Amino acid sequence: MPSAGEEILEQRAQLEFDQRRADVVMIGSQVVYGSVGLSAAIPVMHNEGLRVVAVPTVVLSSMPRYASSHRQPMSDQWLADALQDLVDLGIIDEVSTISTGYFTSASQVRVVAAWLQKIRETHPHVRIVVDPIMGDSDVGIYVADEIATAICQDLCPLATGIIPNAFELSHMVGSGDPRSLLGPFGEWIIITSATETVGTTVTRIVTRDSVQEIASATVDTTAKGAGDVYAAALIAALHKDFSLIDAASHASNTVCAGLQTKAL
Repeated sequence: MPSAGEEILEQRAQLEFDQRRADVVMIGSQVVYGSVGLSAAIPVMHNEGLRVVAVPTVVLSSMPRYASSHRQPMSDQWLADALQDLVDLGIIDEVSTISTGYFTSASQVRVVAAWLQKIRETHPHVRIVVDPIMGDSDVGIYVADEIATAICQDLCPLATGIIPNAFELSHMVGSGDPRSLLGPFGEWIIITSATETVGTTVTRIVTRDSVQEIASATVDTTAKGAGDVYAAALIAALHKDFSLIDAASHASNTVCAGLQTKAL
């Protein structure tokens, strides 16, 4: 018969069965029913064999376009405490990448930016990817102006890479040079759906000294969450040391496959 101490150790082993290192921290929205935000990104990460640590900025029962949907934003204090817990638990020592997505308030953006500023100092090797979720061409802007401003002014300067769609980029820089968004740590901007012609969608990859484009077949769809899937697949490929162009191609192919099979 096992001793009390052995029983405790056995229970602890059962509770801590997954001892894999964390690979990525993702900060963004989470839905109970639907496939956007973290709920769209996490399955992609799992399919790529990565362990993702998810930090919600808001939890929604379903996507807002549904007839019945309720939301609960995370408070600034909870968000700050949860992020600090990841540092205290040693999670940030393990990951290659931290990514940000949807925010419900400018104050949330500032909380995350302040935390990332510290991460830049203590873990300079960690890749920071900002998906500046603000809107899209078919629905327009769906965040408050102060959120968009905070993303541009507080988050983007800390980013290694930024992944806007063409509509978001236009809102951020107008007709200006996308490179103006790159701060001292910035290496690249990938503009999804940069241009679209009949049957073809172009993704534009902008670095400090080059511009490259990837053309893929346009899939006619109204599905949401494609941008979240793209970001997740891109980050997974970069984690596996793909080149930037190969990672972008992998992400485009992942989105196309998902749309064609109606997995999105």
